[in-house]
Amino acid sequence: MFLAKTRRQPTRNTKVPLVLRSAGAQGNLSLNFRQACPHGKDHHNCKLTRPIPLTIRWLIHSRRIQKVSAMNLLRVTTTRLAFLTMLFNLSLAELHAADTKGTPEERTAKVRADLKNADAAVRQAAIGSLVHSDISPKLLDEMRGALTDGDGTVRSTAATAIGNLGADAVTAIPQLAGQLKADPVKEARETAARALGRIGKAAPKSREQLLPALQTASREDKDPVTRVVALGALAMIDQELPEQVKNLRKYLHHEDALVRMKSSHALGMIGLPAKEAAPEIVEVLKRETDHHRRGYVARALGNTGDPASLPALEEALKAETDAGAQGEMRGAISRLKAISADKPKS
Repeated sequence: MFLAKTRRQPTRNTKVPLVLRSAGAQGNLSLNFRQACPHGKDHHNCKLTRPIPLTIRWLIHSRRIQKVSAMNLLRVTTTRLAFLTMLFNLSLAELHAADTKGTPEERTAKVRADLKNADAAVRQAAIGSLVHSDISPKLLDEMRGALTDGDGTVRSTAATAIGNLGADAVTAIPQLAGQLKADPVKEARETAARALGRIGKAAPKSREQLLPALQTASREDKDPVTRVVALGALAMIDQELPEQVKNLRKYLHHEDALVRMKSSHALGMIGLPAKEAAPEIVEVLKRETDHHRRGYVARALGNTGDPASLPALEEALKAETDAGAQGEMRGAISRLKAISADKPKS
């Protein structure tokens, strides 16, 4: 039997280097786990936040179940290989995650120890366990220390965990600003920008301290996703909101589908003040080929609140085959119909 792991999680459809590790022949190992979404807590529909039953010895595929061996592993397509790698990486993270059945003191001690472990996979699991955890406030200093970890995934996840603390994480603003400015890993810069927005929203008095980093990133970061997230963070803290809407709308026409989705999502988070962008978001929905991203775009249309988007959403729902995306579309349609019904009759 072989276990697979990666040096970082396969987000953004990147090519994933695969490392095989022999685990002996102890038979099948069944897991049922929930992994925190790497994109942040606003991504409620992310497949990574759903319970995934997994038997490590088997590769689960929509067409068939195939026994994994060194020989047939080499035969799977790149897409299946990336999917397998992601599942195995997440399963390893779960195996090393802090024990949630212990007392808070025991769990805190374990996370502290795991964050010092030489194995990056153990550190990734430890910091991942703090993204939504009751013990996170007690470990802010350790999470701040993880922002300087040598592994990009650890730094990225640390920023997400810190951002989720809101006003309690104001002391981490200088480090997050530094990460946003100079981290070589784009995912780490993206999560730093999002974290700064969340802290600024929860602690208005801190906004002057974090504004320069967000403003610079929104203009100059080499990664378009990070620029979009920085613009969204500026909007989150009500910084020149009309200007941020204007700038985000430009990214709705970007050549990268992920950038278009992120921009749609950011505009959706702004809500009614971004209503004028709805026709452009409709075009993003029509162009989108990935069901997961279609769900986010549909949600954005519901949040921006333009009933004129209803025909496009209803048409998209008829053609949609993914249950998650269908749910987002139905929710958006329901919200827009409610808005339309509340309009005074002329």
